Amino acid sequence: MKLGDSMRGKHVIRKMRVFTLYATPVFLFLALLFSEPVALFGLTASDSTGTEIDKENYPHKQFNYINVEIDTTLAYEPTLIRAGLIYDYTENRLVWEKNLEEQFPIASLTKMMVALIAAEQIQAGNIQLEDLVTISQKATWVGGSKVYLKAGQKITVSNLLEASMIRSGNDAAYALAEYIGGTEEEFIYLMNEKAESLGMESTCFANSTGMPMRSNIIEDNESTAADLLLMARELVKHESVLDMTSRSTEKIQNANGMYTYDNRNTLVKKYDEIDGLKTGFTNAAKYCIVATSKRCDHRVITILLGVETKQQRYNIAVNLFNNYYSTIGLGKLGEEFEETASAN
Repeated sequence: MKLGDSMRGKHVIRKMRVFTLYATPVFLFLALLFSEPVALFGLTASDSTGTEIDKENYPHKQFNYINVEIDTTLAYEPTLIRAGLIYDYTENRLVWEKNLEEQFPIASLTKMMVALIAAEQIQAGNIQLEDLVTISQKATWVGGSKVYLKAGQKITVSNLLEASMIRSGNDAAYALAEYIGGTEEEFIYLMNEKAESLGMESTCFANSTGMPMRSNIIEDNESTAADLLLMARELVKHESVLDMTSRSTEKIQNANGMYTYDNRNTLVKKYDEIDGLKTGFTNAAKYCIVATSKRCDHRVITILLGVETKQQRYNIAVNLFNNYYSTIGLGKLGEEFEETASAN
């Protein structure tokens, strides 16, 4: 049974969400440094202008905001990125953020939602990793980053997930969307319904790939750092997805035979601790990444949107990881760990 069929009896599909973006609420941003760690709800703090923020009315992003004095000057210049955050997944703490609630194009970070829906349907038993998917002509026509599938080719759900998340194949993501939703259009509605169920209030999907929309009516896929964190927290619960996104290469059958592709996220090859999740780029989105690492069983998620260059995207992500891990006594990525009194 396809997800598109099973969902119709449970939810009202609001098709207008494809054509109209949610209005982003106006939020005051939290100050970076507090004298004491604080919980997100029920407390009052000040933003950079000194205005008090009533956290009882703050959006329902289910994480805490704390003071950790990482040296972000080593990690980035504010003009180099549009938005970003560091989140301690193990402790459920938001460590640092910039433009947390501001909406931007997200390019191929979109495929995280494709993978999340697929993983949940596999877990529910509605589809299997071994299911064979027949590639449609429409899937082969999708532009941008591709793994060059052939119309009529039969490829497993597992291979489509790998091609989508490792190589960022737009044709693979489109084929997976068609298989699960019946059509890509139906799958888009499911993506938006899932986003809504996660509390991603400032996110709207118009396609399954993250490609720019060639329309004055339909906007590009857009989200916020806060919303992407909600999605990333769900995705890292699926070990099968992390197993895929942690691979530096993957062999995928395309129209010309078996081909070995490199992971678009080059950090997974350089650092054993980094095991995902997804990169993205379009001219509008610039360079983006949702990266996650697990050092000494301590998982951290770093999100960057709108970085000027590919290398800066990677450098900033690594520096933020290293600054935070060092602050909590776990050293830097790639270093042999030596336990200290301050280690968590």
